[in-house]
Amino acid sequence: MSSVARRVLLVSHTYAAPINRAKLDALACHVTLTVIVPTQWRDVLFTLRAKTARATAYALHALPVRFDGHVLRYFYPFRALAHLIADAQPQVIYVEEEPASLALAQCALFKRRAKLIGFTWENIPRRVGVPGLTRFNLARCDGVIAGNAQAAQGLRAKNFSKPIVVTPQLGVDPELFQPRVRDDAARAFVIGYIGRLVAEKGVWTLLTAIADLPDAQLVLVGDGALRAEIERWRAARQLEARVRVVPTLPHEEIARVLNTFDVLVLPSQTTATWKEQFGHTLIEAMASGVPVIGSNSGAIPEVIGDAGIIFPEGNAGALREALAALRDDAARRAQLAQAGRARVLAHYTPARIAAANVAFFERVMEEGTLRRRVDART
Repeated sequence: MSSVARRVLLVSHTYAAPINRAKLDALACHVTLTVIVPTQWRDVLFTLRAKTARATAYALHALPVRFDGHVLRYFYPFRALAHLIADAQPQVIYVEEEPASLALAQCALFKRRAKLIGFTWENIPRRVGVPGLTRFNLARCDGVIAGNAQAAQGLRAKNFSKPIVVTPQLGVDPELFQPRVRDDAARAFVIGYIGRLVAEKGVWTLLTAIADLPDAQLVLVGDGALRAEIERWRAARQLEARVRVVPTLPHEEIARVLNTFDVLVLPSQTTATWKEQFGHTLIEAMASGVPVIGSNSGAIPEVIGDAGIIFPEGNAGALREALAALRDDAARRAQLAQAGRARVLAHYTPARIAAANVAFFERVMEEGTLRRRVDART
């Protein structure tokens, strides 16, 4: 087998959403790509139905799955999956699902001579899924892509000794998300948040911080368990004019809304079972030339680097100070806007992530070739 990955099969529920397929187009510039997705995927806020009609540079197959919406439990029809793998004759099978997932286990059963590569976001040590399935899958993986550095550390703690690389799953389209000219005359300082309205996202920290910033406005875009409580909170404090709650928007609309913000905040707060694994809204804001402030939960400092401001999670006072300082310093906002955009172009575009994926595929194949040579000599 050549150490150049020419035929790749990618399996993931993520690409049931057409908006996420820019990376597939970029991968197809490097390899012959076959993609398998569920025909339907129920997310937290909406249901996706995969569309495969448009012409692409890769082959996209949608299969009905059991337990759609459950990342660890869902699985494909065995016979249909086996046939697609046999037809594709992949050198690499890349399953963008967690080590505890049934979908990864299925591909492990059918991989034959292909190299099997998994993916993980999991950055908290805990047991999830069917007992023993993580061990089964990792024993059969030839490499794993980790979405953040702490996830990579977790793999090593599980005694996974094969290749690992840290690369996010998806990038951001720098043409859709880009700085746009806006009229700044006589406008208030606008603070934005985009995401689920749940406690672990640190929404209460953000609300507490802005309550004492009378000349600032807050726009919360999203939905979740806390929405009704937030509505009551702002009504009780007579903050309806300064705090707006906007329902979840289509992805294309997010690009427009971002350009109405002076700063985007991701105040995530670690719990016993979760901490921020990436924060995709951060790179969308950075690509749009919007300065970002994030807590130090999980991967947020890793994503932002030196292109934004970090505050201690749960510390509303520190967040308030950071917001006030940024409000009063237009030059600092401009500097962070430029740094954020540059960081996205360097690390977080679909083309950059696809190239990193292909380089890792080839590394895994090369190491497999070297291992066979060593085995043949001993």
